[in-house]
Amino acid sequence: MRVDVAFMHAPSIYDFRKRHLREGPIGDVIPSTPLFEMYPVGFISMLNHLIENGYSGRISNLAVLMLSDDRFDVEKYVKNIEADIFGIDLHWLPHVHGAFEIAKMIRRLHPESKILMGGFSSTYFAEDILKENSAVDFILAGDFVEKQLVSLVDSVQKGRDLGNVPNLVFRDGSGIKRNPPLKDEDPCESVFINYRVLVRNSIIHHDIRGHLPYYSWITNPVAMTLIQRGCQYNCGFCGGSNFAYKAKYFPSSPVRRSPERIADELQAVKETINSPVFIAGDINQAGEKYYTRLFEEIRSRGLDMPLLTEYFVPPDGDYFSSLSKYVGDFSCEISPDSSIQKIRNETGRFYSNEDLEKSIGLARQYGSKKFDVYFSIGLPFQTKEDVLKDVSYSERIIKEYSTPEMPVYAFISPLAPFLDPGSLFYEMPDRYGFTIHARHIMDYYNLLDRGRSWDDFLNYETKWMSKKDMVDATYLSGIKMVEVGSRLGYIEYNEKEKIVNNIMSYMNGEEYTPHEDKSHHLTYLVKEIDWSRKHGITGVSLMVFLYSVYERMRRAVG
Repeated sequence: MRVDVAFMHAPSIYDFRKRHLREGPIGDVIPSTPLFEMYPVGFISMLNHLIENGYSGRISNLAVLMLSDDRFDVEKYVKNIEADIFGIDLHWLPHVHGAFEIAKMIRRLHPESKILMGGFSSTYFAEDILKENSAVDFILAGDFVEKQLVSLVDSVQKGRDLGNVPNLVFRDGSGIKRNPPLKDEDPCESVFINYRVLVRNSIIHHDIRGHLPYYSWITNPVAMTLIQRGCQYNCGFCGGSNFAYKAKYFPSSPVRRSPERIADELQAVKETINSPVFIAGDINQAGEKYYTRLFEEIRSRGLDMPLLTEYFVPPDGDYFSSLSKYVGDFSCEISPDSSIQKIRNETGRFYSNEDLEKSIGLARQYGSKKFDVYFSIGLPFQTKEDVLKDVSYSERIIKEYSTPEMPVYAFISPLAPFLDPGSLFYEMPDRYGFTIHARHIMDYYNLLDRGRSWDDFLNYETKWMSKKDMVDATYLSGIKMVEVGSRLGYIEYNEKEKIVNNIMSYMNGEEYTPHEDKSHHLTYLVKEIDWSRKHGITGVSLMVFLYSVYERMRRAVG
C-alpha cells in the first residue's frame, strides 16, 4: 500500500547485528536499549496531522524490527514500502550512523522517492548533512513542523516551488537554501500525539512491530504526552534547554500546550491501550492555574490511568496536595544530577539537598507510588570521588524516605554518548571546562562507525575527568549501587556477587555475560524505570497482550 510519507526510525548503529559492540550503560535510564530504538513522539503527531489533512503515512521502526529478529531482512522490508517521501528522524545525534545508512539504502532502492530528515540534530547540522550525504534531499528545520510537512508533500506531489515550504532546507542551483520559518500564532494547534491513529495504522499496514515506540513496549506499553515544547531552564548539558531551543529551533521557549489538548491525548490513550502515561515537562512549574485546569480536565473525563510526572525543581506541599486530590495513581521523578551543591549549580539546577528531601517526603505524604532520582557522570567540577559521594547520598535518601507504599530508587549514569549540540556545555566548552572531540556531522558518524565500545563513542571529556575516568566512575558507582541494593534488601547476596563479578570481568576485558534483556546493561538487576505494569483492559490492550504472548512463543521456538 503506497503512502505519501513513510516515517523511518533507524538504530543508532546500523550494522550492530554484525559488529561485536560493547554498548555500555548508555540506555540504562531510558526505556529503549543502547540502540536508541525509541522514535520521537513527533512521529505520531506528524502522522496524525497528515491523516487529518487527507494524506497517508506509516511508521517503520527499523530499530525495533532489527532488535526483535536477527533474521529480519531490512532491505527486503524497505524495498516493499512505496512512498513519495521517506522521512528519517535525526532528532538526537546518536542516530546519525543508522540514519545515514538507511538514507543511502532508500536512495538505492527507491531512486524516484524523496528523502527527508528532521529533528534537532538535523536542524543543527542541516547544511553539513546536505553537503556530506547526497542521498538526503530535504531537511525540515526547527520545531512544530506538522503544517510544513503537509506543505512539502503537496509541493512534491504537484511539482510546486520548494521555496514556498517554510522551514525547508534543500539544494537549489546556487547551493543550499534555507527557507524562513513558518509564522504561526498557534503552533501547538497542529500537535496531537494520537495513539488511536498509531494503533489503527499498525493494523491497516499489517505491521504492529514496525509501529512500536520501542523494543519492550509490547510487553510493557507506556504512552507519552508533553505539556510544552522547549524549556524555561538552562541545564548545561541539554540540547532542548531554553538557550538551545531559542537559538536553534523556535523563537520562544517554552511554548505551552493547552491542558484540554493534553487531556484529549490522555483520553485517546484510555480508549485504546489504557496504559500508564509519562507526562514530560514540569507541571508544577507551569503554575497553579495551569495545573489545576489540567487536573480538572483529567478528573472530569474519568481518566484514572497511572501518571508518571517529572520535575525540574522539587515541588512543594500545595502542589502535591492538589495533585493527590485529582490523580489517584501518580509517581515522580527528578534529576538533581549531583548531590554536591557546587556541581549541581553549575549544571543549571539551583535547589539544595534539603529542598529535594523535603519534596520526596511530601510526595510520600500525599500518596506517590514511586520516586526516582537521577544522578549524572561527566559534569563540571565533578571527580570520580564526587560520583561515589552520590552513591552514598543515594543510599541515605533511599533508607530515609523509601517505604513499601513509595519506594525510592536512585540511578547514576554517564552523559553518553554525546553532549548535545546547542547546549551550553557544547557551545561554551571553555567556560564549563569541557573539551569537545567532534564538531561536524561526519565526526559523529565516524565515531559510531569505527567505535567498538561506548567509551570510543564519547565526544567529550572534562578538566576533572578523562574519558577513562568517566568509564571507571560509571562502573565503580554501578558496583557500589549494587552493593547498596544488597544492603537494602533489593538484591540477594548471591545475585549481588554474580553482578559485581560480571561488571569486573567487563571492565577488565574478560568474558562476561550480557543481560538477556537487551534494554539492560550490567549494573542493575531490575530496570526500575519500567515503573508500572498497571494496564487496563480494552480491545486494543487485549490485542497487544496476545501479540506479546505470540512474540514470546516465536522467540522461544527460534
